[in-house]
Amino acid sequence: MTMDTGGSVAKGSRRLYAGLIASLALNVLVAGGVAAAIWHHRHGPGGPYGGDSGMMGFAHQLSGDRQKLVRDDIAAARQVVRPLRKAVSDAWYEANTILTQEPFEKDKYKAAMDRVTEAESRFKSAAAAALADTAAKLTTEERRTLQQWREKRRPHMFGRHGFRDDRPGRDDKGSGGPDGQD
Repeated sequence: MTMDTGGSVAKGSRRLYAGLIASLALNVLVAGGVAAAIWHHRHGPGGPYGGDSGMMGFAHQLSGDRQKLVRDDIAAARQVVRPLRKAVSDAWYEANTILTQEPFEKDKYKAAMDRVTEAESRFKSAAAAALADTAAKLTTEERRTLQQWREKRRPHMFGRHGFRDDRPGRDDKGSGGPDGQD
């Protein structure tokens, strides 16, 4: 004995299947939106401290009254360093312009690159002096915090994936660097 369902089961399962697909798409859309919001909160414009980048980020680790001291020092240093940073940018632009000119003039390009090096040196010297002035006003514990903060942000050089371990008693052998391939 056979029963004729008249195709209603197939119709119902197609609707169920379509509903499940629509539900999955909606869930993926919501999960993607949440992930994007988290990403932009941590890595987006301004980061977790609003527009505070660089040393201003360090200032957030200090107590309230000490934050103001460091913020004021950093703001003053930024005013001094800003034109030096612009000079570096201008020197790079000039050197890159000369690099693409025809006919290429090696001496002219080398002179432009020397100006880049000089501008970068002035910028780095001013930044180092500002950091030293700020560090001189910090307590011993605050300087330790500054050192740890800087250590996390130092430029990674020389090793595989930018790893460099130059702590005393360590060498780069076996760390995946050029001489110690893993």
